[in-house]
Amino acid sequence: RYMELAMKHYFALTKVRNGKFDHAEKIYRRTIDEIIQEGEEHGGCDHAQLAVTTLLLALHTQRSGDIKKTRSVFTDFLRIVYVENDVSDCSCSARVLQAFALFEMKNGLPTKSLVIIQKAIELDESLVSILKWKQFRCAIERRNKSQT
Repeated sequence: RYMELAMKHYFALTKVRNGKFDHAEKIYRRTIDEIIQEGEEHGGCDHAQLAVTTLLLALHTQRSGDIKKTRSVFTDFLRIVYVENDVSDCSCSARVLQAFALFEMKNGLPTKSLVIIQKAIELDESLVSILKWKQFRCAIERRNKSQT
């Protein structure tokens, strides 16, 4: 399964390099659908495969400049992993949350970003050092001031 997934990712990357962005996006979305379908058929979901493909799709849509589409990639992942599968401890999912938090920070939503990164840290404590970054320190300070 790993080699098949790698080949799909490489094929999508080739499409990006050839300027066929819509086709690349379709490949990533189809791959995500296949991972989900496979998980339903075999009782569970391979979050690592889903996370990697989601990150690649999010990066692709972010490069295209479509903020709403990128945000929807992340929220779709959250719906699949947390709502439908009730995951409470998954480091690969934490990495997707980390990327989502950084995306939201970049797009001027520090409070939302802080909430997302704190959820990521709950899943993977090794991410705690990100709270030392200036953007997150400022977001924490703003949150603390608004609570007093």
